[in-house]
Amino acid sequence: MKIIYILPYDWGGMPHYTAELVNSTSEYADTIVLGSEDIQSEYFSKNVKVMKIFDTLSFSINNLNTAFSFKNISNFLTFKNIKIINKLKPDIIHITTPLIPQLSFFIFLYKLDKIYPIVFTKHGIYSNSGLKIKLLEENILNLSEKFIKFNKIIVHTKNDKDALLKVKKIHDEMVTIIPHGTYTFFKSNSNRISPQKNCILFFGNIRKYKGLEYLIEAIPLIAEEIPDIKVIIAGEGDLSQYRNLINESNKSRLEVYNEFVPDEQVCELFQRAEIVVLPYSKMSGQSGVLNIAYAFDKPVVASDVGGFNELIEDGETGYLVPPKDFKVLAKSIIKILKDETLKSKMEDNVRKKAREISWANIGKKYIELYKEICDEEE
Repeated sequence: MKIIYILPYDWGGMPHYTAELVNSTSEYADTIVLGSEDIQSEYFSKNVKVMKIFDTLSFSINNLNTAFSFKNISNFLTFKNIKIINKLKPDIIHITTPLIPQLSFFIFLYKLDKIYPIVFTKHGIYSNSGLKIKLLEENILNLSEKFIKFNKIIVHTKNDKDALLKVKKIHDEMVTIIPHGTYTFFKSNSNRISPQKNCILFFGNIRKYKGLEYLIEAIPLIAEEIPDIKVIIAGEGDLSQYRNLINESNKSRLEVYNEFVPDEQVCELFQRAEIVVLPYSKMSGQSGVLNIAYAFDKPVVASDVGGFNELIEDGETGYLVPPKDFKVLAKSIIKILKDETLKSKMEDNVRKKAREISWANIGKKYIELYKEICDEEE
């Protein structure tokens, strides 16, 4: 069986996600990645053939102007190279990222979806952004998807499947739930570091829905019980909106890396932390941050939104708290940090959960799905 994975850009978490998936399925099938020129080939195992056929696409959700830059508009035609698929003759095409208009247009133009079965991973049903970006994301991406005939749509949670079936007129059988795998990828990027006592981590792109303000508001309450609390905030995005919440007392307890965090530092930061905190106000899809935390055996305190309750077992692998409630957030963090027995139990449970959703196991689920699709096509 030959599978082609399409990875049209090299930024964000999608290269990591695609590499973990392809490396796992390459144990059972011939795998080819069609990607952009700046994709890091070292992400992929020796079993994977990487073909760099697209020009680099520059884009940041924090700077929408980059989406309409001359460079991005001018590289539209580079996606005509997708026609190489007809020479490669795959059994399955899998699009692992949000479907950008350039890619959708040329798949439609060359009728590739009429020739080959296409699997599409839909990482979120709704945009988690503010109104302006939400309208742009949902309208453009949803329009792009309408041009393509998919054989299967993959979502990571039952919550997302239910939401997708509400907004799209498709059959239940067309949507398959396959969990997001544990990001062990980052563990190979650095030496082992011991956890720092009473250190917690907020990681990822700084966006409003991620609820950073509730964590900052929780710090004084945590400090009353744990004076030496250390809060690491790491990720690119606009932190100016939180400055009024940070006083001198909070500031001394914060360690901030307001930038894109390279792979090596990701490993370091997650090892240093005793807990990872996801105080999101809403969530569609599954958080890659949660899957990195599980790879490093870290209990997670997260808001009970979206599909978090499908991966976080409350009281077992961490705590689920009401969204926007910084007082309960603080209490849950304190409870774990002050109880070594509880924290150790949670770490053991996280290890078990991480093995359950390892990419080795997730890859097998995808191979089974690909085989089913191929059998249906015969």
